[in-house]
Amino acid sequence: MLNNSAIEYWNRQPTDQPWLLNGFNGTWAFSDHRRIPQALLEFLLEYYRNRLGDMRKHHIKSIELDEINELMNEIWDGPGSMAKIVSQMYEMRHNRLEDNPIDTKNVMKGYEIPTIESNLGANVVDKLEK
Repeated sequence: MLNNSAIEYWNRQPTDQPWLLNGFNGTWAFSDHRRIPQALLEFLLEYYRNRLGDMRKHHIKSIELDEINELMNEIWDGPGSMAKIVSQMYEMRHNRLEDNPIDTKNVMKGYEIPTIESNLGANVVDKLEK
């Protein structure tokens, strides 16, 4: 298990309060993608990353809620499971970045960096000044 402050945070959260995420002791049955808590959403985005590709807008909505609920119920062990979920998310991210390391020397490769002489066209400020 990776050791970082997010995992430590969830380990410190109460597990005896079922209205809190880390205290949830039930069966997941999300009825709307917008109701998925952010901490779980991060895990789901990493878990489904290969399927989602580079989609950005409404990305998680492309995954059926039944599939999300099934996955969450399979891995959720009851109260205190958030540390496990966050740990798995970081492990998946670590493995992904280890397989495809980020080229820090050429981060801007292929990106045209605008300069003062660049012809960027009218921007919001220009439009407001008219």
